[in-house]
Amino acid sequence: MKIQRAREAIRAGRFDLAAATARDVLSVDPVSVDALEILALAAKQKGDTVAAERELRRIVALAPDAAWARDDLARLLLEMGRVAEAEAEVRETVAMSPDHADAHAMLGTFLSGREALVEGAWHLRRAIGLAGRHPQLLLNLARNLMRQGELNEASTLAGEVTRAAPALLAAAVLAVEIAEQGDDVDAAHRAIEQATRLAAREGRDVLLLRATLLSRDARWPEALAMLDHLPAMSGAARLLRGRLRDRAGRYDEAWTDFIEGKAALAAASGRRYDAGQVEEHFNRLATLRIPETPRPGRREGPQPLFILGMPRSGTTMAEQLLTSHSRIVAGGELPFTADLRDFAGRMLGDGEPFPHGMGKLWAADHHHIPALLRDFYLARAETYGLTHPGPAFFTDKMPLNEIYLPLLRLAFPDAPIVAVRRHPLDILVSVMAHDMTHGFDCGYRLEDTAHQFSAVSALTRSYRDMPHIFSYEDFVADQVSETARLMAHVGLAPEPAQARFHESRRHAPTPSYAQVREPVHARSIGRWKNYRTQLAPVIGMVEDAIRAGGYDV
Repeated sequence: MKIQRAREAIRAGRFDLAAATARDVLSVDPVSVDALEILALAAKQKGDTVAAERELRRIVALAPDAAWARDDLARLLLEMGRVAEAEAEVRETVAMSPDHADAHAMLGTFLSGREALVEGAWHLRRAIGLAGRHPQLLLNLARNLMRQGELNEASTLAGEVTRAAPALLAAAVLAVEIAEQGDDVDAAHRAIEQATRLAAREGRDVLLLRATLLSRDARWPEALAMLDHLPAMSGAARLLRGRLRDRAGRYDEAWTDFIEGKAALAAASGRRYDAGQVEEHFNRLATLRIPETPRPGRREGPQPLFILGMPRSGTTMAEQLLTSHSRIVAGGELPFTADLRDFAGRMLGDGEPFPHGMGKLWAADHHHIPALLRDFYLARAETYGLTHPGPAFFTDKMPLNEIYLPLLRLAFPDAPIVAVRRHPLDILVSVMAHDMTHGFDCGYRLEDTAHQFSAVSALTRSYRDMPHIFSYEDFVADQVSETARLMAHVGLAPEPAQARFHESRRHAPTPSYAQVREPVHARSIGRWKNYRTQLAPVIGMVEDAIRAGGYDV
């Protein structure tokens, strides 16, 4: 049989012969899916991704229910860097074949990769339920749960993977990361020895992971010495070395590491900040005037408590302080405000993005829209398990939610909103020292970070609604009084546990997870002064924000 001979040719690496045999079949049977599959396989093996894509799309057109073909097409598109198209194919497979494990596994990976972690975990669990407890699926779910802060379940899954596949380096590395983030430093040190042995077998190393672990305690000089002698470094390693050099008082070297580390990360990921696009978007938002409509009522159950602020401003500390209260649960960095923006755009924008069409709310037959926005947001919160009876509030601390403050007020006119304020130059230094993608990828160059900070500050000053200001510096100076002021705004009496918020066992899945486990200290206040020369080119860009916050240079 010709198809069998063609498959044997593929296995033997004779791709031209396989393709020629498949074409013979197609000359007689133009709709032979098997022959088209052979052509796609041969083309892919020869590096002809265009031809491989063409043949796979022909298969999908002929046999829309051929889930394997959509899977192969999605993987090919992913290899070609066309992530959105790959995800679209996977979604189509899930819609047509809801019991197809591979499609759920891939969709779970796509969603997890863009921080839709709860949704990603759902699909990964679905894949495990359909295909069984395969180590790679369990590992992907464990990694997702770690990023959600669900360290106990993540640790259990990682242990299961290690028992099933003891030679799997990725599982050993994950075990170290989970233990380190869970503040179980002894377990992390034990786990890293196993990771080191497995890495050596593969001709690799885990030096960055070991340095990260050492940097958590008094052995940080060992980590610095280790990184000081590396001949070649990744962007992440440079940032870690920069933070350690900062701790050692080697500020010029630290800044060089921050700049070069960020440049390497941006080059590897293709991320760039589009200042013109940001200004255009912010100019549209600055003209937004929400019409006066009937205020939507308050639904029963926990309500959102919004924490606003630039990354590295102290929002994680504020959330830990708030969620140490028995009536407040942590939501973390929830994606609901961006979802709400898109939902409003779909309802009102006539094909244009938010804030287009918001003027329609002046019409009485649109006065129900704010209640729909409220219900949409709370429905998303319900899928995250945040609306169970008991608590009064759940936090939403997604950075830069403040640019959509009028929309949040439209849906939740009575919600407590807390804006965390910190010296802008301290924020700039901290952003440069850490890898993060919030703020339209502004964090990879100092001038882009300064531009974003200035633009957000100017935009939020244009809004009439001013939230409660929670000052990082004032809180460090007087924790008791600032906690009382904050809780008065929220409408709850302070509780003793809030004075010891750093003892909370909740894991904050942000770069600040280690810092918020320390008692309040002033070491990070005025840190920018060590980099006065390096910051000089951008001080003018953030001067208005510095003055508006009551700071000086």
